Amino acid sequence: MAREYTCFIVDDEDLIIQRLELFFSELSEKERRFHLVGKANNGLKGIEEILRLKPDIVISDIVMPKMDGISMIEQLKQELPNTQYILLTAYSSFEYAQRAIHANVLEYIVKVPLREADLDRALDKAAGIWDEIKKKEEEFQSLNVSVLENKYRVRKQFFNELIRGEIPSYRASDFANRMQFHFFQANYCCFIVEMNLYESFRHEYSAVDQNILKYAITNVIEETVMNCGRGVAVDLSDNRFIGFLSWENSRSDMDTEYACQTLGSQIVSHLQQYLNQRVSVAFGGPHRGWEAIKQAYTEAHIVSEDFYYHTEKAVKTPAHRFHYRNDKKEDFQQKLADLLAWLQRKVSKDELEKEFAALNQFVTEHKIHKSIMAPMLRDLYRAITAKFKSGNTLTTDVAEFPLEFMAFREQLAYIGDFTFEYVHAGQLIHRVEIMSAMRFIEKNLKQRLTLEAIAEEVNLAPSYFSSLFKKTMNEGVISYINRKKIQLALELLNVQDYSLLELCEEVGIVNEGYFCKLFKEYTGDTPKQYRIKMTRYETK
Repeated sequence: MAREYTCFIVDDEDLIIQRLELFFSELSEKERRFHLVGKANNGLKGIEEILRLKPDIVISDIVMPKMDGISMIEQLKQELPNTQYILLTAYSSFEYAQRAIHANVLEYIVKVPLREADLDRALDKAAGIWDEIKKKEEEFQSLNVSVLENKYRVRKQFFNELIRGEIPSYRASDFANRMQFHFFQANYCCFIVEMNLYESFRHEYSAVDQNILKYAITNVIEETVMNCGRGVAVDLSDNRFIGFLSWENSRSDMDTEYACQTLGSQIVSHLQQYLNQRVSVAFGGPHRGWEAIKQAYTEAHIVSEDFYYHTEKAVKTPAHRFHYRNDKKEDFQQKLADLLAWLQRKVSKDELEKEFAALNQFVTEHKIHKSIMAPMLRDLYRAITAKFKSGNTLTTDVAEFPLEFMAFREQLAYIGDFTFEYVHAGQLIHRVEIMSAMRFIEKNLKQRLTLEAIAEEVNLAPSYFSSLFKKTMNEGVISYINRKKIQLALELLNVQDYSLLELCEEVGIVNEGYFCKLFKEYTGDTPKQYRIKMTRYETK
């Protein structure tokens, strides 16, 4: 006997609700699987009724008064994790798609025009997922419920424990069989994907958006792996992701090298193309069996240490490692000591850049391992702080030096910019550069502006420019740009009635849904609502 599923509608448009009620009425005459049990016209009312009725399937609009559909779903997921959600929207929006992915939404249907075939397909898919949930609950009673509800979080925990050697191979094999990871019995290699310019990423995006993008990055990596064979990808920690590429038949070293280079290049390309994220990829050597997982990861991790001397978008394998000259440590320490002795309060920017360029040239010729180099740069940062501490008006905490996620050249550029500000403390030298950045933003407001482009314009390292801008303006760079774009949109609407598409083009925001979200955040109204208010005011 087929299972019956209860359904609930949330939409602020009466015509859509009537259309859906008619759809379910006609559906019940053909089959009795899906029953409409309630409706609501906004997200807040939807939460109240859905929590009371606990339907199997919720069909909801996205843009609604009081609370949008995705925010409603995010709250409902905590209480009703197995309920399936189908979104209706008039917008084709990457911003909404990102949020929908994060909320584990089942389907994303454009409602103009609303096609019954799309609804039929979505309902059948929801029913299939409910059937699968029941089946898995019966098959995997020994698994924690969180495995079913939070696949990616469980994967992350599993692989973190696995590479630390905390899970014995027999337990790992049992878990993998339940998660349908069968490829470790074949040949495989481990790879690490590292986000470039991660400090800028942390400044540009909110914590919520960072999580959404990391989730999307994991999916893009995994889909790219599946196009090349079999495997899996997991968000490992902070700026790193771990993955495994598997193949059945034996390969020569040359074929393995080619496969790794190909996959690495595709991962770099796809993440740049689809998510505008720059990454580097490092591969370990080939292995077989669960007992070799930790060794496979260790090899990939060692290769990934070369990222320290790459700017971005590198693909590294064991066959293409750097040769480190750790015997040059004392020579480099002497150069840092000479720099510190040379530093004067009135040193010019050109002079300082020349000295730091000489340091960079030395390290380019004689690379010293990160484990040795990074502490030396941290000591330099602290020594500069101590040298000019007396009477200095700056309050930068030494512990704030963002060492961990920076490549060598990023660290050196950050220290260079910091040093110039520190030796000129109280003279507001960088205030001029912030003003130049603001003029550049104003001049190019209709373009798509990035943190890196603005930092390059004012000749500062992106990470340092980002922290300096926020310290000077008490507002992040991206937040400032968005606010200015909305101010421009308001000025345009005060002059004439622009369409949503025209407004987006005028202010340089290609995503209409994202523009509407920003507009409402800053004004409290949608562009249409704002224009209606302005029209009423003008007619008085």
